Amino acid sequence: MNQENTILMVQRTINASAERLFDAWTNPELMKKWFRGSEKMTTPNASTDLKVGGAWSVEMVTSKGVSCPTNGHYKVVDRPNKLVFTWHPFGEAGYETTVTLIFKKVSDTVTDLTLTHEGLRSEEDKTNHTNGWNGCLDMLKKFSEA
Repeated sequence: MNQENTILMVQRTINASAERLFDAWTNPELMKKWFRGSEKMTTPNASTDLKVGGAWSVEMVTSKGVSCPTNGHYKVVDRPNKLVFTWHPFGEAGYETTVTLIFKKVSDTVTDLTLTHEGLRSEEDKTNHTNGWNGCLDMLKKFSEA
């Protein structure tokens, strides 16, 4: 059953500043250190052009060597509060979704991060992306709190 706009939301409280977390999402060298769905994956390539309309891309590679590229463009860049970007699931150019990140400062060293992913076309895609995002946020938390 396909749906036009299936939405997922995941949240984490991370012991890191909003600025540190925002930078982890937008600095290619930092993205390579955590942006993947599990510790069994690697992120050999990442690039960003951090401006509204600027492109970004990430290549995650599974432990079996399968490349999982994704990319998009920035829609909102408001450091350290909000980042919105398009996301092409599974590298499909004709399948564009939107990811919104809200960084809510709890204190100078604690941030509530809310990730909303809109435009997924099915419950299966929602489940797959929920699993992937939970893995990514676990990796981000581990990286940011190190």
